[in-house]
Amino acid sequence: MQKSFQVARTQAYPLGASFQQEGLRIAAVCDQRKKDGSRCEAGVILYDKRHTRGLKIPFPEDYRIGAVCSMLILDYHCTDCHYLLYQGEQIYQDPYCKGVENLYRYGALKKTMPRCEAEDRPFDWQEDTPLGISYEDAILYALHVRGFTKHQSSGVKHKGTYSGIVEKIPYLQDLGINMVLLMPSYEFDEVMPEHTVQTMEEAVLSYKQKLPEQMEEKADKKPRLNYWGYQKGLYYIPKSAYASEQYPVIEYKRMIRSLHKSGIGVLMQFYFPPEVSSIEILDILRYWVLEYHIDGFHLMGAKLPMDLLSREPLLTDTMILSDRQYQKGQEEQQNSLGWMNDGFLYDMRRFLKGDDNQMEPFLYHVREKQPGTGTVNYMAKWDGFRLADLVSFDRKHNEENGEDNKDGTDYNCSWNCGIEGKSRKKAIVQLRARQMKNAMTLLLMSQGTPLLYSGDEFGNTQGGNNNPYCQDNAIAWIKWDYTQSGNELLEYTKRLIALRKAHPILHSKLPLRGTDYLSCGYPDISVHGKEAWQPDLTPASRTIGMMYCGYYGEKDGRRDDSLFYIAINMHWELHYLGLPKLPKGKRWSCLVATAAEAPEIEVKETTQEICIPPRTIAIYHATDMLETKGLNFADKRAVKSRNGQGKAKTGKDDAAGKEHV
Repeated sequence: MQKSFQVARTQAYPLGASFQQEGLRIAAVCDQRKKDGSRCEAGVILYDKRHTRGLKIPFPEDYRIGAVCSMLILDYHCTDCHYLLYQGEQIYQDPYCKGVENLYRYGALKKTMPRCEAEDRPFDWQEDTPLGISYEDAILYALHVRGFTKHQSSGVKHKGTYSGIVEKIPYLQDLGINMVLLMPSYEFDEVMPEHTVQTMEEAVLSYKQKLPEQMEEKADKKPRLNYWGYQKGLYYIPKSAYASEQYPVIEYKRMIRSLHKSGIGVLMQFYFPPEVSSIEILDILRYWVLEYHIDGFHLMGAKLPMDLLSREPLLTDTMILSDRQYQKGQEEQQNSLGWMNDGFLYDMRRFLKGDDNQMEPFLYHVREKQPGTGTVNYMAKWDGFRLADLVSFDRKHNEENGEDNKDGTDYNCSWNCGIEGKSRKKAIVQLRARQMKNAMTLLLMSQGTPLLYSGDEFGNTQGGNNNPYCQDNAIAWIKWDYTQSGNELLEYTKRLIALRKAHPILHSKLPLRGTDYLSCGYPDISVHGKEAWQPDLTPASRTIGMMYCGYYGEKDGRRDDSLFYIAINMHWELHYLGLPKLPKGKRWSCLVATAAEAPEIEVKETTQEICIPPRTIAIYHATDMLETKGLNFADKRAVKSRNGQGKAKTGKDDAAGKEHV
């Protein structure tokens, strides 16, 4: 490497390293001081493939503006250049670097500090732009880049990589989702020392300096993995260990471009500890939108500048999610803000398993839609039970995490359906399958933005582990060799997603009022009990009927005249629900049901009732009397009767043996 270079003055922003026509431009924050208050020497160390020992080039002191040092290294155009920064005796990675050398496999202990890349490689976006999908139209699908396709059953060539996700695009399209939420995929060091993992008791005692010997013993153990990646990292670059080729930046951009071409947007999770400033966070989000065409972010951390982000014009069409609900008035600043609704998870889980006093919380979450903001709902996510485990375990089973089952939450609101863990009893297996379908129905038939965690759509299990943050194995990976019951759940989920996307009233842009403000004869949403229009809202109630009037939703500039009735019975006993009277020429027809057979409709002189089995949800659609296309067996027989081909029956035999899912 050349022993010396001439430097010249250049602009202080943007921070990081990039090649210019004149040479290599570097700008960095350098504010380390000596004991006497003077600033330490700061500069850059340049490396190439032929030299393991780098060349130090200090920043001229008169090139400094505030805490920012910058310079242009003239006539330096090394295509395989790597660099590190230094201040005094400290050598460190540039937090604003746009690439890092890909030298290590995933999970390997790094003996040296990976060097930053200064090369900007061009990429043809082919006129790609962020999709701009709104909260009401979005159906989110959360996944871990590595765990999504790492299992041998995934059927992809490039397992556990960005390219593996591209190979799964046909599956995602067939499922019907239109946005993926990627768990941390920025560059972070997944290897963590054992002593950083503590129980709450150990943390308290170590704080009081009463366990130094024990902590030293832990420090000598084999390092563990931070599989999830919720830690500080190099925020401007994708994780190199998730790439299948030499240039992770190119592969990541290709993944986004491919997803966008398929109509699927991309959201990224970022974790920011308190030491990351608000301005840094804003710069990071701007960069990913401009450079990577990202559609949105889920931000995690204690100090998030949501007010600042909501006022950034560049992020107007970018989803910005946090784990906290916004203060009153913040929602008026920008439509991009949204929040992760943990309340939906807990209340709906309690409703699902039939707890007392859950009818009012259920009705609140079904309708919850704050104007100007997004509300993301979910029945399961990364830090908790999978959907299959939610109906199979009463308590967590985190023994494999190596923390004596002390990690992870004890508050899961789960129910094992009678037996803890695996079961071959037919009644238990059938009940669990029905409960998973019930959970999917509650999620996808509620207002707000639904989020599915990858694998839940076919019953992927973690064996009762509700905190696999350190598990890079089959516990945390998605297992694609699902059973017949898993395939039934998958097909059921596809039908629900298609139904939701086809009818705007099921994902309304405006909050549902529960009134007939358009004077069309029906409110936008109404609730019913044993008698139509008379719901039972007592603490012991577990049965409710909800009717959606599609006229309050528009599709392609036209009003939708669809009427839907969702019959819900979370009780362990059979119940009746009254059906609202329909306009002349219309009749109720069952679209889907979580039970094997469609609940019977009993016709009386002036009313109709549904006999709904225990722990069952059924969705009915108002169809024309003479419409036969798509009707079930019982419906077609009724039509034949009206045409003089026979007498229609209304008893149990009409639906006997008919599978609706």
